Amino acid sequence: MSVYRLDLIEPSLLSWQFSDEKDTVWTCAPTAKRARDLLVINSGFAKYGAKRDQSPWQDEATTSCAAAPSLGQRAASVFRGL
Repeated sequence: MSVYRLDLIEPSLLSWQFSDEKDTVWTCAPTAKRARDLLVINSGFAKYGAKRDQSPWQDEATTSCAAAPSLGQRAASVFRGL
């Protein structure tokens, strides 16, 4: 699985109040979409956000999600502070 780096683009949105993560995060996933989905599950948004609300981690206008090939291949996970 590839490593993806997710960065905030629009940190002022109210939807960030439902996310425990509000900084750059790296995930290991087979696709960028799955990397975003992992963040929704692991950032608290799935627990605290309303079902009708879209997580800022899933919104391409709110966060970027880019492959980080220099970090190699890893098992599916979410990790911080590289």
